[in-house]
Amino acid sequence: MGQKQPNWIVVISVILVCLWSCAAWCQYSPASGPYKVLTVENIALHDPARNKDIPIKIYYPDGAGPFPVIIFSHGALASKDNYSAFGQFWASYGYVSIHPSHADSVADFGFRGTLREAISDPRGWQNRPQDLSFIIDSLAHVEEFAPQLSGKLDLRHIGAGGHSFGAYTAGLIGGATILLPGKAGPQSFADKRVSAVVMLSPEGEGVMGLSTNSWDTLRLPMLLMFGSHDFGPFGQEPVWRSEAFAKAPAGNKYEVELEGGTHMGFAAPFSGGGHRVEVFQCAKLETLAFWDAYLRQDPKARQYIESHGLQEYSGDTARFANK
Repeated sequence: MGQKQPNWIVVISVILVCLWSCAAWCQYSPASGPYKVLTVENIALHDPARNKDIPIKIYYPDGAGPFPVIIFSHGALASKDNYSAFGQFWASYGYVSIHPSHADSVADFGFRGTLREAISDPRGWQNRPQDLSFIIDSLAHVEEFAPQLSGKLDLRHIGAGGHSFGAYTAGLIGGATILLPGKAGPQSFADKRVSAVVMLSPEGEGVMGLSTNSWDTLRLPMLLMFGSHDFGPFGQEPVWRSEAFAKAPAGNKYEVELEGGTHMGFAAPFSGGGHRVEVFQCAKLETLAFWDAYLRQDPKARQYIESHGLQEYSGDTARFANK
């Protein structure tokens, strides 16, 4: 008997469906998502244990929810009002994005020191992750300070992200450890309620209590992004920014280096001063896909991340590593 020939109409149909499906989920767009974005402003949470107020700004979708939560930590000297493009973008795709101001904020705390002084103060190294954990503590009682968010928060799926000093903060919440003056052994600020971390231009070892073993216990899913012109505060080469990826244990770790990216290119979608709009747009797309993959457990988003789906948008801008 002759071998049965394949039904080519069926085969071609299956191929076309697969191609259409791939195109559908691969096309993460820098355009806003389907939700109208609302904000909660002029709020300060009071931490009685530290006798400290933490100003916050919240971006949230105009929808029923519940929505996964992202807490985003600003870079040194910035504030809750910076990085609004990230907050607006993530919220438009169905996330509640909470942005605190830390004590080194010029706008909200009147910090008068230099950038180097801000990142060299061990009190700040400790207080920043404690700020994030206190915010998470407070979310269980969100109706007391933001009643419009009651029922909208999915507290089982919380991500922590940040830029520069904020990336350092997110790393500590995710499990990285630091050496503190007067303390014996590495100190941990890990918060087990956080499911994934995004680190944009983080610091490498040799500063801020970070050692070669600081990332041994950072086991959460992690996305790290930095630029090829993203030099450190003390003149470190851009590859120094990638040490958290290189030294963290393998498993759901992703790194993206953006050609031409500067340190402040991750802070806002502007051009000029050597910054590239494409760098910020790439950061928006990759972070959204990462949050979808690990806060929503979306298998298509995870495949996008693992197969370097951003390459289609970025062209030759992005270089990838996974482990």
